[in-house]
Amino acid sequence: MGSTCFVENHTEIKLNPVAIVRNEIAETGLRDSSETISDIIVNHQFSDALDGLGQFSHMIIIFWMHKSPAWDTSMSKTHPQRRTDLPLVGIFATRSPVRPNPIGVTVVELLGRKDNILTVKGLDTVDNTPVLDIKPYFPPKHDERIKVPDWVNKLNRMTRH
Repeated sequence: MGSTCFVENHTEIKLNPVAIVRNEIAETGLRDSSETISDIIVNHQFSDALDGLGQFSHMIIIFWMHKSPAWDTSMSKTHPQRRTDLPLVGIFATRSPVRPNPIGVTVVELLGRKDNILTVKGLDTVDNTPVLDIKPYFPPKHDERIKVPDWVNKLNRMTRH
């Protein structure tokens, strides 16, 4: 028996970008973005909203993956990073850009701010990506209750080399 999920009185969600990404990455695809330097050009109307952000070393960037392929239900499962040596899992258990709502979230290092331009390191997106929100990063306290599947640890070991 199926069920329908809906949010009462929320038939439409409207998002407006607060900024745009500028970097040298033209194409989507798998890559290590940990050393990528990007500028986030914040709309001038939000310049004052950046005050105080420079006291943080890292930020959370929420963005719209505008170059992601359109979603269809046949894409509900995937191998992480399209690697068949890793298990087939549901799309919500991955960071795949192919999603019902192509929203990306990345923690980046803030290298500097000049007026309405934030220079960051580690943003895993392409040039011209719309930024939906910017938040300061508060590091979590170490929590032994947090667990991840073994394949996540395997990916982490591989990306460190």
